[in-house]
Amino acid sequence: MAVENPSSSAPRSSWRASGLTPRALLLGLVFTALCDLWIHWAELVLGERGHTALANTSIPVGAFNVLFFLVVCNLLLSKFCRPLALSKAELLVIYVMLIVSTVVSSSGGIHFIIPTVTAAFWYADSSNQWASKFLRYIPGWIAQKNQLALKGFYIGNAHVPWALWRVQLFSWWLFLALFTMATLCLMAILRRQWVDRERLAFPTVAVPLAVIREPANLLSNGVFWIGFLIPFSIDIMNTLHLNLPAFPYFPTRTTDQPDLHNLFTSPPWSAIGFTPLSLYPFVIGIAFLLSTDMTFSCWFFWLVSKLELVFGAAAGINAGASGSAQSTWPYTGHQGAGAFIALTLVGLWFARGYLKEVLRIALHGGNDAEEPLPYRWALLGFVVCLVGMIAWSLHAGMHLLPASLIVSLALVYILAATRIRAETGDAWLFGPTVTPYDVMTTTFGTAFYQPVDLTIMAFLRSAIASYDLRCMAMPNQLDAFKMADVVGVEKRRLTVAMVISTLLGIFISMAIALMVWYAFGAGAKTDPWRTYMGRMPFDQLANVLSTPLKPDTRGFIAMGVGFLITTALMMMRMRYTWWVFHPVGYAIANTPTMNQIWFPFLIAWLCKVLILRYGGIDRYRRALPFFYGLIVGDFLAGGLTTLVGCLTGINVYPINW
Repeated sequence: MAVENPSSSAPRSSWRASGLTPRALLLGLVFTALCDLWIHWAELVLGERGHTALANTSIPVGAFNVLFFLVVCNLLLSKFCRPLALSKAELLVIYVMLIVSTVVSSSGGIHFIIPTVTAAFWYADSSNQWASKFLRYIPGWIAQKNQLALKGFYIGNAHVPWALWRVQLFSWWLFLALFTMATLCLMAILRRQWVDRERLAFPTVAVPLAVIREPANLLSNGVFWIGFLIPFSIDIMNTLHLNLPAFPYFPTRTTDQPDLHNLFTSPPWSAIGFTPLSLYPFVIGIAFLLSTDMTFSCWFFWLVSKLELVFGAAAGINAGASGSAQSTWPYTGHQGAGAFIALTLVGLWFARGYLKEVLRIALHGGNDAEEPLPYRWALLGFVVCLVGMIAWSLHAGMHLLPASLIVSLALVYILAATRIRAETGDAWLFGPTVTPYDVMTTTFGTAFYQPVDLTIMAFLRSAIASYDLRCMAMPNQLDAFKMADVVGVEKRRLTVAMVISTLLGIFISMAIALMVWYAFGAGAKTDPWRTYMGRMPFDQLANVLSTPLKPDTRGFIAMGVGFLITTALMMMRMRYTWWVFHPVGYAIANTPTMNQIWFPFLIAWLCKVLILRYGGIDRYRRALPFFYGLIVGDFLAGGLTTLVGCLTGINVYPINW
């Protein structure tokens, strides 16, 4: 009998245990392409007929539906053909490949970037005078100038002229690759601090881990199925109603709900503005997984922001105010900007001891074998990517200071957003309405910059510096490292899978998006909002070049107030265990997200408080499958109805917008 060579079998079994097998990589890439096609078709073609956002919910709906499908198939294979069944590690690798790569495909990502690449030279005409204002500052390698290529893109019914897009696709692929690799390196550096030392909550990994690790136990739990059937039935029924009005209708999303503003018609209470009563089941489920301190802080600080509006109306603070709505009382966007900056900068300052340890290990060696990357390579990779993004911007025409500022501020914002997502499961990762671009242009005024700086910044707004942070990979990269610990997957091999799926996934997604736009026309039959988001930065650019913005002193002070409040809250949380007000709650309350989901957070907080008070921790654990069911039922119904809508063209009830 032949004796097996241990030296050859050990690496093979090691790679299988890590999940990084050839079939896992192949399935990850195949499902990445299929999921990208699904996302683009749903959001660009199905568009206004309704669709569930498949890429940019806190747990990416498209990737989760694929995971659930694979898990069900795997249960059948385990019973009838066990050798073909995927391991838990392989399932995790496939899921991670999907969440880190497909997330860049939607709004806030490729759906903003490609329309921006085409908009300047398509919409320029004698009436808007863009040609004389800024077109000369745009290099051809970051924008599409060829009118034949532009006509096919906007009119549709055409094939993609790949030769005319080769340079632009590579340029933006390179920039996105540098940005996502920079965030991956940052997560490799901060993983131990956030996951092991601070033990952030990570509510977005609980359900995927339950599906991967114990699918049979979850699917055999009656309490889970009760939670599942409530949102699943509602979502299916609502989709049927949109196509056959005889079916009953039970709306849950913001746009269909009562607006409390209608109940407060007399001043000063009428100043509260749009205040919807949404009932998103998946948000209730995710919020239930948080600490009561966190859920309380989120809805409490949202309530404070509403009372600030009432106070301003009562005191007449807004009387005679000028400028944009962002720069009027209570300066919510500016407070949010200050909060985001404080979460990152003050958080890094508090972690300075840990960062010194990382630097020491990187320079002199030490124990980093369990980390996603050796600290030396993570630091070097981050520096190379940061310099690469700045060099990209300089080559486009920007000057060194503004190029460095906008890239650095974008990273500061996404670091704060990633922490917020890890602590709250933020349903839709929006930053404050005062974006890195706004911080730069309103703090110093636009006269501080050259026209070429403002022109290239208009392109970068769509890529990294808007308030729509839903399509940034960093939160999912951090989730991946957290899940790797639980499942027992070697993080360095998981990092290899993430790099492969990201670099290939960005290109795949851009190519599929172009094919869809050329087939249907960005200005004809596809979603008009995404087309408009490509033009919007240039409309605003033309305005600021004609009428430069002055420095916004009040807005800058409000940013400082937000920074100081967040810093004080962080210090109180560190010093006193009884302090219930969380700085993350203040930060998220000053973004557009909390106005949509405050009521589900209030419901989840109340449920958890009552269950813990009258049932104890045992009753809480028994209730968990119900709330898992709310999440899974909502997501699977949203994915199913959106898939049917893509195949048939019916109207679809979105679970999230």
